[in-house]
Amino acid sequence: MNRSINEWMVVRKVLAERRLDLKRLREASAVDKREVHSYGEKISETTNTAKYDVRVLDKRIVEMQNADLAIESAIKQSNATTRLDIAVEVDSLLSPVE
Repeated sequence: MNRSINEWMVVRKVLAERRLDLKRLREASAVDKREVHSYGEKISETTNTAKYDVRVLDKRIVEMQNADLAIESAIKQSNATTRLDIAVEVDSLLSPVE
């Protein structure tokens, strides 16, 4: 896709947030928990079942990480080859005070 560097930077930020959400969901879905509490003759049972397949979540997280890597690499490559003509005398600014 052809987008501006700024747009890709925003996409990276959104992907990072979404990836964090998916990691939390993966952690919550990875646990299949069953609790049984007995109070005399009364039995209370709590069951948590995974709502999402952890492998599918993990695959999506890896896809997002790979996309982030590709975007970051492209941005850095563009920064390495893009030249800016700015009227600033860097040498005089960084020279020692006399």
